[in-house]
Amino acid sequence: MKYLFVVFITLIFLILLYFLPLKIKIKANKEEKNISLEIAANIFIVNFLTFKLQKEPEKEELYFKIFGIQILKSTGTKKLERTKKEKKFSTLDVGYKDFFRIVEFLKDVLKDTIVYKFYLNLKIGLEDAAWTAILNGSLWGIIYTALMLIYNNATFTNAPEVYITPYYGQNKLEGNLICIFKISCGNIIINGIKFLGNLKGR
Repeated sequence: MKYLFVVFITLIFLILLYFLPLKIKIKANKEEKNISLEIAANIFIVNFLTFKLQKEPEKEELYFKIFGIQILKSTGTKKLERTKKEKKFSTLDVGYKDFFRIVEFLKDVLKDTIVYKFYLNLKIGLEDAAWTAILNGSLWGIIYTALMLIYNNATFTNAPEVYITPYYGQNKLEGNLICIFKISCGNIIINGIKFLGNLKGR
């Protein structure tokens, strides 16, 4: 009886999660050697997920929470180690031929997405002025193309803001990103299953 109750509660939670909207806020910043990333996901006023990464030359901090419960926390002066082993997943082995499948997946996910704010400010520079100009133009093209995919499929309550400032004669890469949007969990689940099914059936 106890296990049936747990299963019942779990099913109710999954059904509610399917219909509930997720409001996600992403903040990323890079200034000199300092990097920070914050991701917060709320269901109505309840904080569902919080992820924060702070990297400085002499310090790193990482923590992950679900419903306010701390799942992971790592702080210290040593750099976070990355595994050198390459893991291969046959169902997630995405190649060049799957590019259009990925685009279609993004379009489907974005259909019911509401973007409240999109702000991107980049500062880039190389010692060679000519290469700086080429890099600046290339970034504008890449960002504009990606943003048009989002803008044409999602609903924006405010116009996106994008700024790219070239710095000539110096190596520089700084910037910050703020993105706030709402998406339904069911949308992610259904389109995610369809996308994985297409990859397996290719």
